Amino acid sequence: MAQTRLAVLDGLRGIAVLLVLWYHIWEISWLPAPLARLQFVPETGFVGVDLFFYISGFVIVYPFVKALLHREAPPTWAHFAYRRAIKIVPSYVLCICVLIAIGYAHFASAGEAARDIVTHLLFIHTWWGDTAGTINGVLWTLAVEVQFYALFPVIWWLFSRNPWTTSAVMIVAAIAFRSYGQACCLHTTAGLMLENLPSYLDTFAFGMLSAYMYVSWRERIHSGGQRIGATLAALAGFVALTLLLQNLWAMRTAPDWSTVWQIHNRTLLGASFLLIGLGSLLSVRAWQRIVGNPVLLFMGVISYNLYLYHQAFARELLAWRIPPYNGADQHGDPHWEFTYTIVAFVLTIAQAALVTYAFERPLLRIPMERWQRWWSRTRRAGALSGM
Repeated sequence: MAQTRLAVLDGLRGIAVLLVLWYHIWEISWLPAPLARLQFVPETGFVGVDLFFYISGFVIVYPFVKALLHREAPPTWAHFAYRRAIKIVPSYVLCICVLIAIGYAHFASAGEAARDIVTHLLFIHTWWGDTAGTINGVLWTLAVEVQFYALFPVIWWLFSRNPWTTSAVMIVAAIAFRSYGQACCLHTTAGLMLENLPSYLDTFAFGMLSAYMYVSWRERIHSGGQRIGATLAALAGFVALTLLLQNLWAMRTAPDWSTVWQIHNRTLLGASFLLIGLGSLLSVRAWQRIVGNPVLLFMGVISYNLYLYHQAFARELLAWRIPPYNGADQHGDPHWEFTYTIVAFVLTIAQAALVTYAFERPLLRIPMERWQRWWSRTRRAGALSGM
């Protein structure tokens, strides 16, 4: 069943990656939205990252919440670490290797290369301005994700005892951190601070609360009226998200507009995601099928590799003049803008599908026990060869 597989979340993941993809391609093409009233969507598509973090908060805590409330054995921390590592690390390392091999990542010296590569492999490159945007500008989100994974055992220990208080503390901490960034260094390092874990604690908290509320309530939602109410809540969440993005877009001419807006509105953004996610999970089947439709599910499946490569791939298409254009500036040519956008969408999605199905998914099917057996055989063989 769709609800069992949480297909709604996969659909929301598809929406998130499409927002980010459209934003970064629009940054290059400047192709207007099909309808003028929708122009705010590509220009504010970077908030798709916030939706990714909300979904991560839900997905990571969900099996633990389910075990807690159903009085079952929770996943082991070894299994948690393995599933997070096998999902994140191989594709991440492959992306770094590919971008270095094709010359997309540039280094001024061997020392700079070592610094950038090491900080990225340790997922701490967001801590310094000199490394945050190197190799591949989108990789900062993976540092935030992995740092959250590292803290999650402590967060879960607190959340399992009092989910509401823990979530409230995370929300207040994020607001305080962003407010401090505005007060101390709005025009200098606040943008960098905004792309580090403390700034997103409220977004993760809303995802965790959604999982807790979903597991607590799903057995109690029986009547059609309750499901209609949940559907209306999801629709209200989408309306709230639309209004927030329009408000963000209206600030686009102000100094540091996106930074200032996110400082003040990221918590509201997380609340809109809670309405959308929780409402959709508890909604009528028709709405669940709309959110979890085959196109969005496919985009959700390939979302990680699409996210990793899309910006670099799109920029490489421009550098190689694919499609071709005359002169130094291609903007102002509506035919090129349209053609480039279509080519970039099609090729980046095709590339992501190839990496996902040829590399990522085969690895995900390997259980942790197989790696443990392989490691035991390797150690025994090493011990015998040393005799």
